[in-house]
Amino acid sequence: MTGIILLAAGESKRFGAPKQLAELGGKTLLRRAAETALETNLGPVNVVLGAVDQPCREALAGMAVNPVVNPGWKEGMAGSIIAGLRPWMGGKLDGVIILLADQPGVTASHLRELQAASLSHAIVASRYAGQLGVPAWFSVTKFDDLLRMEGGQGAKALIARGPEVAWLDLPAAGLDVDTLEDLVRISTLLGGLQSSTTDFPAKPRPNLGGIPALASA
Repeated sequence: MTGIILLAAGESKRFGAPKQLAELGGKTLLRRAAETALETNLGPVNVVLGAVDQPCREALAGMAVNPVVNPGWKEGMAGSIIAGLRPWMGGKLDGVIILLADQPGVTASHLRELQAASLSHAIVASRYAGQLGVPAWFSVTKFDDLLRMEGGQGAKALIARGPEVAWLDLPAAGLDVDTLEDLVRISTLLGGLQSSTTDFPAKPRPNLGGIPALASA
């Protein structure tokens, strides 16, 4: 069973407002991401909140997800990953997928393919814009490494560690929402993305060190 950690704790400085609550296609980015996570049927979903707690909870109303608060959200993404993972330590998960709320092109199909590719790899990342990043799957053997992360490094340090990391192509993940202009642009492209991100290679490709990890992963 694979848990999904949906990160939504940031304050969205570049966007100028809580982008988790920005709407795309009539739904907030946060709710869209939560629906994608639940659609996988891979396992439990922890949604990590911080800067915008109560409004995000309201956006998730009626959904079978577990809101988790990261009180140290200002200190960076590592704390949010730890907050999302810690409730599952000692449980029955064989891995987790780390997912962001601001990548609306990511589909449940791709998340399932990450999990399927994990049978022979400790980490399976997504490749877009010529780099590796999240969403990414991490084996239970990497949980202690995730818990040791600090500051704003996120998962990039683990993803960057060469041969033990495999990857699947996901060009749509490169269309993340950082600014209002991004939201408008992605809104225009979304129809095409939804129909073009479901066909990915069935076999993961090993990272032999030539593809860097995304700085924001």
